[in-house]
Amino acid sequence: MAAGTSRVIDLLTAAVDDLEKCVVFNPGVAAASHTVVTITGVDSAAVPAALGRYLVGALSGAIQLDAQLSQDMLAEGVDRREEISRTVESLIGSHNLFATKTQRLFRDTRRNAWIGEGVAHALLALSARRETSCVDGQVCALSEIHETPNRQGLDSVSTYVQGGILGVAIGESKSTASNVNANLGSAADLFIDVEKGVHGPDLRSRLMAFRPILAPGLKEQVKDSLWSENASYLPIIVYQDAGDFTATRAKFNQLKTPLQRRRLIVVELTDFHRFFDAVADAMRHAVPEVVL
Repeated sequence: MAAGTSRVIDLLTAAVDDLEKCVVFNPGVAAASHTVVTITGVDSAAVPAALGRYLVGALSGAIQLDAQLSQDMLAEGVDRREEISRTVESLIGSHNLFATKTQRLFRDTRRNAWIGEGVAHALLALSARRETSCVDGQVCALSEIHETPNRQGLDSVSTYVQGGILGVAIGESKSTASNVNANLGSAADLFIDVEKGVHGPDLRSRLMAFRPILAPGLKEQVKDSLWSENASYLPIIVYQDAGDFTATRAKFNQLKTPLQRRRLIVVELTDFHRFFDAVADAMRHAVPEVVL
């Protein structure tokens, strides 16, 4: 490993360490139609810088499908730095000034949406380090972060293992300062579509990519029936204004998977826009740190 890439992996490892120190995965609370998992500590002072580096690392090829860091595909050099800088700017913009309606629409539907997906990815990556309440087991494979927040299809797919049994977790990320109910309804609609077979090709593609990296005894469990027999649904809401997350959700009750595998993951923020601004600034700052 070259000295430069070694320093980058050390930097990203420290970033994930910082995230793990700050983030608290509270135990799941059973509601009538789902299980609520509250995540706190994401608005700790150290998180934006750590998350910004993590997200630029993900865009730069440093995070493998097993959710581990690697230098093998890490972007390097001036041309790649310019490429990643352009990608970051397209996702989050070049500044945090949103004076017009168009700029605020970009902030809410593109920048915040993409960073919210990144928060979800980081939480699942932490769940690959140790078992957390995100899933009923430990994550062992995790799909890549999309380069576009409005891509059609599934936000995230991961596999997890508990007692030698493989499960698949299907995540849908939402970021909202106040519109929690509508976002939850939209997420539930996607999971209902999964059970109708709408996203079968996407799921097969993700799981086929995972199969080679899974340990013997697990890869053999990757079959077409996996998501119908052992699926977890993870609506992941990054929010500010309080909502009644334990209220019965009729759409969640339409799902076939057991209640304990319908995990509503709520990420509490005390200052929604300040958090996203800070992460965006950290990402811009992280590009020359990560792509040498």
